[in-house]
Amino acid sequence: MAIIIWTRILTKKRRYTMDYAEKEIEKIKSKSKIVNWISPLDNEISFTIPHTVYPPREDTYLLAETIRNLGQGNSRQLLEIGCGSGVVSLFASNLGWNVVGCDINPLAVATSRGLAKQLKNRDVKFIEGGIEPQNTSDSNVFNEGPFDLIVWNLPYLKKPKKDEFLGPMEEASLSDIGDLKTKKIHQLLLDKIEKFDALKHNGLIILIHSDEDEGKFITTECRKMGWATREINHKYFENGEKIISSAIWKPWANGKFISLDTVNSTNSFLLEGSFPVGTLVTTQNQTEGRGQRRNKWKHFEGGWCGSWKISMGESSPAVIQAKAALAVIEAIAIIKSIPLPTFDLVSMSNFLKSGISVKWPNDILMHNKKFCGILCEARTQGKVTNCVVGIGCNISDNKGEIASNNDYIATSLSALGEINVAEWTQVLNASISSQLEKHELVKLNNEPEVITSWWQSMVNFNRNHKLLINGVEHRVCCLNSDGSLELINSGYEAKSIINLRDCVDCEWVEIHTKSS
Repeated sequence: MAIIIWTRILTKKRRYTMDYAEKEIEKIKSKSKIVNWISPLDNEISFTIPHTVYPPREDTYLLAETIRNLGQGNSRQLLEIGCGSGVVSLFASNLGWNVVGCDINPLAVATSRGLAKQLKNRDVKFIEGGIEPQNTSDSNVFNEGPFDLIVWNLPYLKKPKKDEFLGPMEEASLSDIGDLKTKKIHQLLLDKIEKFDALKHNGLIILIHSDEDEGKFITTECRKMGWATREINHKYFENGEKIISSAIWKPWANGKFISLDTVNSTNSFLLEGSFPVGTLVTTQNQTEGRGQRRNKWKHFEGGWCGSWKISMGESSPAVIQAKAALAVIEAIAIIKSIPLPTFDLVSMSNFLKSGISVKWPNDILMHNKKFCGILCEARTQGKVTNCVVGIGCNISDNKGEIASNNDYIATSLSALGEINVAEWTQVLNASISSQLEKHELVKLNNEPEVITSWWQSMVNFNRNHKLLINGVEHRVCCLNSDGSLELINSGYEAKSIINLRDCVDCEWVEIHTKSS
């Protein structure tokens, strides 16, 4: 039986030698081991597992914990890809989800079915299969959907421990699938989900991955494909490695996309109309754009303007602007195919080497020249308050209009290379959703984390600038938890401002260091 199973996989994968196959057969013949697993609800189970099936580990617990944090399943549909031993699928079933578990390792499917029988669970359906391109439509696991939730513990963790023998059969199910010259497994997953309409309206994907190597790029690559992402759980190993639970979804399921040839103001267009939350209106010709303190936004040819209707909730305007600013620099990182600057401190530090910096409260600069401005506005009509976030960005300067204009110290993103407008719209929309959308299954980022990232993004500017308030110089000390700026003057007197509109006479000025 083992030889028949292995022959099929060897023929299918064509990647291992017969010598390696014989070693695999020996592992299959070796005695299975008993493992114990304690669930996030403190229920302990003991079961037998072959050496060639991925055993429950820390990442398994993280996935189960993440599912628990979503609340009761209420008979919603869940697909677990790479179910391994089956413990997560069975745990989710006990929380009220209707579960389908799949694995391309037939021994994993057999183990999962055996554990279900042991636990007297007849509700979970375990099937052999995955996202491999060779699957026909008849055997495709996505035909079991559509699903409210799709989860996958990605094979990006370090190699198993010495006593956990994973031979070619299990490596086949843990290996990158498809043509790796063009696709990675999470990209192939998203392609398959869209192709087969496997995710329900407002459905969610959860991927477990490491913060090292390829794991750093997963959120970047998902957003480049137009998906929103948000870290919703994590766990640290003793060696400092971090495993992350990332939520992924299609942005603004109920929103509309409106592209206008010209408009006076994208913000005004949304505020004056009746649109669902998540609606995005864009234009490349805005005639009456505005910024903070009633300043006008100068629209150059090659400019891009977009506004989103959002749910303001309990967030302050300062925090909303912070999230919008972070979304912009995330979008730039996505275009450049580098880790998101908000992924960790190292990624932010590397990103800032490009000379980009956020200028409190609402501008984004490159080498001290403005290329992007953000304006958050709200309007109350009766009992309803509409909130919009507007972003104006100089995408290109093909005719040199920006460079030759002496009235504005401005630049464009073309300094980083040519940027496609359609791609910019897609990745910025995904990033705005990632920062601001209130998905029914995903909590918003903690505001302290947002403020920390916002503060880090200002390093380049704050290092070389001071704020003149009524002629008195103030240096930036820190950001407060409400997004206000903490300042100190030469007399060591502290001052906090929540918005530049609070200052009658204030101006940012560059600090010129004395040469020796």
